Amino acid sequence: MNRAAASLAFAGLLILPAMVSGQTPTKPVKAARPGRTRTPSAPVPRPPLDFSGVWELDMKASVHPNPHYQDAVLSVTQTGDHIWIQPVKQGKGTGVLGEEIVADGRGYEKGIGAAGKGIVTAGWSDDRQSLWIEVKAGPADPTKGAMQRSVWKLSEDGSVWVRESVSISQGKAQSSRLVFRRRSAESLTPTPGASKSRPGKS
Repeated sequence: MNRAAASLAFAGLLILPAMVSGQTPTKPVKAARPGRTRTPSAPVPRPPLDFSGVWELDMKASVHPNPHYQDAVLSVTQTGDHIWIQPVKQGKGTGVLGEEIVADGRGYEKGIGAAGKGIVTAGWSDDRQSLWIEVKAGPADPTKGAMQRSVWKLSEDGSVWVRESVSISQGKAQSSRLVFRRRSAESLTPTPGASKSRPGKS
C-alpha cells in the first residue's frame, strides 16, 4: 500500500467514504455557491441532517473497523453545512484527529496525513436523507492514487450514526461500516491532551 492509501486508511474514522450496502444510493446534491457573503445576522440554513452530539464507536456492530478506534468517542458540532469533529476520547491508538467537513457540494483541498493533500467533496443526497463524502489523494492514476467514498446516515430517533464506506487503492476496494451510538457528555472523561477547540478552516 502506498503512502496515499495508507494515510486515507488510517484517517478513515473521520473521513471514511462510500456506498450503502444493498442499496442504490441517490447522487449528492451539488449546491451552488452563494452570490454574496452571508451577513453575521442572517440565519444559517437548517441542514437536512444534524450530526451534533457525542458519539461512541460500537465495535461489535461495526464491520471491518480499524482496531485502533476501539472505545473512541467523538464530539460533533454542526452549524448549517459545516461539521466539526473532535475526539473526546481516543481509542486504543492515536489516529482519531480533529476534522472539518463542508457539505456544500464543492470540492476543496485539504491536508491528509502523510498523503500530503487531497480533494474532499461533500454534499447532501437528493432525498436529503444522507451525507455523501468523497476523498481523493495521490496521483490521478487509479493504480497509484487512493479514493474513498462514504455515506453518513442517522437513525430515525437520532441515536445511531452509521457511516458506510468504500476505500479504493491500487485498483483494490475494501468496504467498512462504522456504527456510532449517541452518549451524554456528562458520562465521559476526556482523553488527556485532547483538543477541545474547533480545527481551523482549510
